[in-house]
Amino acid sequence: MPVGVFSCVHCVKMDYDVQEGTIPRDFIEYDFAEDALDFENQLAEARDVKFTQTLNEQLSIGAHIVCTGTPSEDLPWFTVNIGVGDPEGRGDISVHFNVRLPQQYVVRNTRRHDKWGLEETTAFRLFPFKMDRPFTIEVLVEEKETLWAVDGEHYCSFSHRNPSPLAATWVQVAGVRNATLQIGKTSEYPTLAAPPVEVPLRPSVDAPPESLEINCWRPNVIATLSNGVPEGHQIVIHGRLRPLLHSFAIDLMDYAREWPFPNILMHANVRAHVESQKDRQLVVFNAWLGAWGPERRQRTARLVPGSKCTFKIIRGGDEWSVYADDVLIGELEYRAAPAGVKAIRVRGDFYPDDIYLCPATSSPIREQISS
Repeated sequence: MPVGVFSCVHCVKMDYDVQEGTIPRDFIEYDFAEDALDFENQLAEARDVKFTQTLNEQLSIGAHIVCTGTPSEDLPWFTVNIGVGDPEGRGDISVHFNVRLPQQYVVRNTRRHDKWGLEETTAFRLFPFKMDRPFTIEVLVEEKETLWAVDGEHYCSFSHRNPSPLAATWVQVAGVRNATLQIGKTSEYPTLAAPPVEVPLRPSVDAPPESLEINCWRPNVIATLSNGVPEGHQIVIHGRLRPLLHSFAIDLMDYAREWPFPNILMHANVRAHVESQKDRQLVVFNAWLGAWGPERRQRTARLVPGSKCTFKIIRGGDEWSVYADDVLIGELEYRAAPAGVKAIRVRGDFYPDDIYLCPATSSPIREQISS
C-alpha cells in the first residue's frame, strides 16, 4: 500500500460517486419537506385514534390497568394517559407514557394547567416495542409511584407528581387502532411474569453446570434461593457490563417478586455515572426493610464498560462481602437475619450469563478498600 494511503475495513463503500462539494442526485430529487409533512400528518392521525375509559371510582393502591394493542407502520407513536378533567380537551395528565417507535424510547411526563413537566426516559430494560407486534402493558398504582411492565417484565417506574393518578378520572390510549383497556385490582405485579428460576447449587466455584440446569439468565432477572445462602457459601454471578455503563444493582431479597415490594437484606449499587471522570466507580451499600437505611458509600469498583465481569457475594459471620473479579469492593453488616434471604435480583447495566450458589473459598483481596 502506498505511503499515506489507508483503507478502513469497517467503512461501507457508498454506491454514489460522490466528490467533495457535490450532492448525490438521489438526494436532490428527494423531497424532505414532503417527508416531514407526512410525519406531521401521522402524528395528527395518531392523536385522533384514541380510546378513553372513564373511571367509575378513583384509582387506589393496587389498582391494575392492562392495555393491549399492536403498533402500526403508519402511526409513529402511541400513548397511554392517566388523567383528570376533560380527556377530549386540555385536561390534566397525571401520567403520560409516550412510546416513540422511530426513536426507540419511552417518555414519561405530567401535564398540569396545560404545561408539561420534566421528561423521564430511563428504563430497566431495552426498548421492548416493535411495529406490527402485539404488546401488553401493565400499570400498577402504588402509594408513591406507578410501575409499568411490558409483556410480563418490569420496564420502569414513575413517581407521583401533581396531579396524582390517585385522583384520576379517566384512562386513555391514543395511536393504537386495536387498543383494549381493563381496569381492576391485583395482589401481585406483573401478573404476566414467568415463574422465577431457581439458582442452582454447585460443589465448587469452578464446577461446570449440571446437565439439568437450564441457561435462561436474562437482564433484570429475579431468581429464587429456596434454601437461602448458607453461612460460608457464596453467590457467583458471571456476566457482561453494558458498554455505556450507567448503573446497576444486585439485591438479596426475602421474596422473588417485584411487588408487593420485598425486603432487601443486601443492596449493592454500582453508580458509574457519578463523577465518571474518576478511575473508580462509586459503590453504595444499603438495605430496605420497609424503608432505606443509612447508606454506605465508597469509591472502590474499577470496572471496564463492555467487558465480562464476575461478582461474588459471600455470607460471612457478621456481614455480606462483595467481590468484583476477586477484588473486594465492599461489605455490609447484617441488618436483618441473613437466613431470610430467599431471592436475588440483578437489575440495570449488568447482564448475567450464569448465576449459581457454591461453598466460599478464600477470595483474594488484591487491594484494600479506600473511601
